[in-house]
Amino acid sequence: MDSPYRSIDEFIAPFATTMDLLPTPWGFKDATSQHLYMNDAARMYTATPKNYCLEGKKDNEFPTPWSDCADQFCEHDQQAEAAKGSVAVIETHYWYGNNYLSPFISEKYPVFDHNKQLLGCIWNARPVDNLSAMRFIDQKKSSVLTTRLAHPLFTSAELDVIFLLLRRFNAKEIARIYNLSVKTISNRITTLYQKAGVHSLQQFESYCYAESLESYLPERFLSAGVIFI
Repeated sequence: MDSPYRSIDEFIAPFATTMDLLPTPWGFKDATSQHLYMNDAARMYTATPKNYCLEGKKDNEFPTPWSDCADQFCEHDQQAEAAKGSVAVIETHYWYGNNYLSPFISEKYPVFDHNKQLLGCIWNARPVDNLSAMRFIDQKKSSVLTTRLAHPLFTSAELDVIFLLLRRFNAKEIARIYNLSVKTISNRITTLYQKAGVHSLQQFESYCYAESLESYLPERFLSAGVIFI
């Protein structure tokens, strides 16, 4: 029987050759959750220094902010192994070294040798897709959720209210979230309609989708961590 280390090396070589060519983050961890490989896109995604030797390192050893979620990342590894198939999570953290939170879908796939012994897991990451009903019905491509959006008409505070309106929160519910009066929120909604030149929520929704405002996800509604999906 081949040694597990030789088996891993035999697997990683062709895997790395392929993944090195891809612009999206890909990596490989062994059966003990030690990192053995990341392509350049994965190093950028995790903000891992170029001169940092990641081979044999576990998540909690990385000199990066996301290492505080090491236990959750290891749990993700274990769930993929137990499922003997892909397991996806939403990882929210300061990816790419940014100073704001961003949600990404990370998927892990267990890898077994010919004796069905676990070698480790492949992982990748991609931005969270916004699969809204209107986008689906119109057969348009799904957009990528972002916590950073500038619009010539609306302030960041107004964009936060728009986020809730598009998810059918009413004025009373929005007021409760912001700890403001219903009248204050109603006035803000009226101002939004006036800026967009519309007179109803249905018209405003159509306007927002045309302006791609449904892709905005307020950072205040995010927290660092992992959500299993």
